[in-house]
Amino acid sequence: MDATQRRTVELAAYAIAIVLFVFFFGRAFWEWANWNEKSGTLDFGIVKFTSRPPFPNDARSVLVGLVTPIVLAAFGRILGRGRAD
Repeated sequence: MDATQRRTVELAAYAIAIVLFVFFFGRAFWEWANWNEKSGTLDFGIVKFTSRPPFPNDARSVLVGLVTPIVLAAFGRILGRGRAD
């Protein structure tokens, strides 16, 4: 594999990693982080009901949204560096 092919595969791995992160973890995390307590909480004094979305910590979000992008980025980085002649 020559340098141009390695660079193309590296960029593709980075692009796939970014897409997976955004769709499976980043979007849910952004909704969780930007939640507005004043407009999303019903307070009865003794008890509060909230509409805050759950933190994205399910297996799919973590594996596909965090672990897989890290592995893909590392693979792309290693492949992009080429051989250490």
